[in-house]
Amino acid sequence: MKIGVLGLGGNGRGKLRVLKTSPLVSALIGMDINDEQAEKVAAEFDIQTFTNADRVIADPDVKLVFVSTSNDAHKDLSIAAINAGKAVLCEKPMANSLADAREMVEAAEAAGTYFEIGFELRFSKLYMKVKEWIDDGLLGDVINTNCWYTSSEFMGRHSWRITKAACGDMFGEKLCHYVDLPRWWIGDKVTEVYTVCAPNVVPYYEIRDNYHTTYRFENGAVSHLCFMLAPGATFRGDPLQDMIDQQRGDGHELRYFIQGTKGAAEVDIFTRRIKRWQFGDSPEGFTSDWVEDLTWPVEEDHAYFHNTTDHTLDVVRRVAEGLPPSTPVRDAYETTRLSYAAEKSADTGRIVRMDEME
Repeated sequence: MKIGVLGLGGNGRGKLRVLKTSPLVSALIGMDINDEQAEKVAAEFDIQTFTNADRVIADPDVKLVFVSTSNDAHKDLSIAAINAGKAVLCEKPMANSLADAREMVEAAEAAGTYFEIGFELRFSKLYMKVKEWIDDGLLGDVINTNCWYTSSEFMGRHSWRITKAACGDMFGEKLCHYVDLPRWWIGDKVTEVYTVCAPNVVPYYEIRDNYHTTYRFENGAVSHLCFMLAPGATFRGDPLQDMIDQQRGDGHELRYFIQGTKGAAEVDIFTRRIKRWQFGDSPEGFTSDWVEDLTWPVEEDHAYFHNTTDHTLDVVRRVAEGLPPSTPVRDAYETTRLSYAAEKSADTGRIVRMDEME
């Protein structure tokens, strides 16, 4: 199968490295609007590249297209590929407006083609373990989740990801991952969301750099996301040490606590640990026992908390075998709706009901 990759920055090159390993891939072709980048990638990966997406999308041999461009190009490129009969994997966010995202979903449904959004955390072992515990009934009904995420400013002054026009907002660009996971774990509809944001710390950001977001599910469960950019010390890359080890204890945090009616779980990237507690009863009262404590080696970091490799290969396999996406596009759209509802709440200062986001 011949595959096209649109956008040859870090994400696109990562896709190419993985695709090169798949026996299902017969040829690769790429596109980047930057001439120098396109030429560099052509030489590095020994593939044909263009600066015009039409050259890739119009190729009748291309069966699958990965859209890895800046967010503002997602809609037009995805719909063009869908209308050309290609299967499409589009990176999150779907688009820089909810109306555009809805148009993408409707185009894919009308064409009857494969269309998936890049929520690779659902393929990451850290979060899959929580899903496994929930599906096995070990946590009971999940009623609370909390995500604490603090980081240094890692995108840089010259990144398109900090601009309103190209990026859209931080929720779509990054935080959609961290509300998608509780949606996946809890498996119910979100009914309302409330977000408050402090003034930015990073002065050159055109988008928000902090969020406190709380959202309620139809079954009564509540989730909270606390995100702050800037507290962590800037990572400058000691080649003799692992990045996660260097960042541990210096203000970086990415941790979930998931509480159910029968037990609880905690996942923590910076300590490389997954924990589970089991609840019980005794004559003295409610009990909680720590029953599982799992770790992983540094060599498996990618597979545990940002597994783009297995997700990319899974997309190729599904398209080759004529299977539907692992995450249905309407499910991905619900995460997109939640992301825009969170931003609307931050804009208006009020609770936003999800039935407003149509």
